Amino acid sequence: MSRRVEDAASLAVLQTMETGRTDCLPARGWAAAYGALFEGRFGDAHALLASDDEDDSDAAAAGWAQVEALLTGAVRGEIRPRMPDAGSITGAMALFRWSEAAHIVGDMAGCQRMLSDAVQLAVPRRARVWLHLAFTRALLFRGDIDAARGALNAATADAEAPLAQRSVWCVRVLLAGLSGNPRLALAETEKVRAVILPARGYADSGMALTTSLGLAAVGALDSASEILRLGSGGAGMPLLPPALRAYAYDVLIEAAVSAGQIDLAEWMILDFDRVDLGVNEQFHAAREAARARIDIARGDRPGGMARADRARRQADRTGSGLVGARATMIIANVMATSGSAGPNRRDEPDAVAARSLERLLRSVSTAELRAWAEQRLASTSPPGAALDSIQWSSLTLAQEAVARLAAQGLRNQEIARILYLSPRTVEGHIAAIINKLGVSNRVGIARAREGATTIDALLLARMTARQTEVARLMVAGEGNRAIAERLAISEKTVEKHLRGIYRALGVAGRVGAVAVLVGTVPPVISGQLQTQPTLVSR
Repeated sequence: MSRRVEDAASLAVLQTMETGRTDCLPARGWAAAYGALFEGRFGDAHALLASDDEDDSDAAAAGWAQVEALLTGAVRGEIRPRMPDAGSITGAMALFRWSEAAHIVGDMAGCQRMLSDAVQLAVPRRARVWLHLAFTRALLFRGDIDAARGALNAATADAEAPLAQRSVWCVRVLLAGLSGNPRLALAETEKVRAVILPARGYADSGMALTTSLGLAAVGALDSASEILRLGSGGAGMPLLPPALRAYAYDVLIEAAVSAGQIDLAEWMILDFDRVDLGVNEQFHAAREAARARIDIARGDRPGGMARADRARRQADRTGSGLVGARATMIIANVMATSGSAGPNRRDEPDAVAARSLERLLRSVSTAELRAWAEQRLASTSPPGAALDSIQWSSLTLAQEAVARLAAQGLRNQEIARILYLSPRTVEGHIAAIINKLGVSNRVGIARAREGATTIDALLLARMTARQTEVARLMVAGEGNRAIAERLAISEKTVEKHLRGIYRALGVAGRVGAVAVLVGTVPPVISGQLQTQPTLVSR
């Protein structure tokens, strides 16, 4: 095949990646197969993959490898870039396709290595942005979060095409999630959500998947589930390439289990089993993790923890640190809540269990993923009185997220917008919460959260010494007059200090301040409070 034809096919695919339009693609060959995949016509892509094709160029080898990996999770030949001119658009985009194939088959180290070399080349800007985006994703899945931040900054500088800009946004959600920045994750999700729904093809579904992983990383599981389901074409995820569905199913099943919908999770695992994962270890790890979640939810904690441990080891063998860390968190959450020291051991004394949990977290592949895991574990297992209410602990995680916002005075529409739910879904959650807590209205929901008095010292560090004194008395339940008398200051001075506290915490009133100080509002929600002008003050 002539270099001119090879360049034309590569440029047509690049144009599709930039605009989302496939009308520039040829009718046959690897570029046509990519176009069919891009539009979610996986049967046509399979047919083209199986057909004989005379194109044996370097670009074609990379294109066929990418399409085959996305469809089947495997590549029959060797993943080995063979490009005479890696500094051209054609060569650079071929390397991009090789890297995606390497990622999907589980050669994460090879993927990172080839991209690390590629981003050093003098590549035209149109191609460079996609290499930097692929490099960012590879680094995030490996667990190199700080390095990923630099790669994403480079991609952002080059992102001029519409799909490139959208891809930057969704990768930023994942980076924010793994960096423990829920506020940024939710803000970027708002931008992504506006442009990928309704989903139109592979690009939108891939962005929905990346976004959902970022949301799941900060515990916004309802939001992750909804954006993944809608962004992938609905039930069965018809627009998401088959090989990538493993990542998606684990997020969906995690969300279903957290909402107490175990039957739904079991239905999804049956659908998950229809996806042929071949011998792909990282996707088998995701499936094992999903099954582990269901086992534990059904009461088989030892079996579920053993399954999650297998998933962790499988993922680590491929270098997929993110998948391994998610599997590790399944075990860690059980250990943190039950004192169980590991997948093969019985309950042990608290000190022994704590040491076992510490050893488990040390097994996470990178220090940055360990920091993420520890932060997530702390946010899902708050200490002391925050969990004292038996009634409150009967809520599902989804109901608890809604209840925490309702307790601060937010209306259904506002709660729906923060959690990416429909107002009707929020209304149903509120009714269930009122019933479970045995209260009659939203005021009762707020009062059900009172009683937790352990203040987060890091939040107090934002305040002056006097504000800290006022904050402690406020959390203890003292009114303005009582605080003034205790501190020998005027009520107006108390009000001034309270305004300073609200500004420091990013809240609009007393209820929100107390909720943030005692940790009953998780970071994913408290980070959004300052944008909500309708919080109730008292």
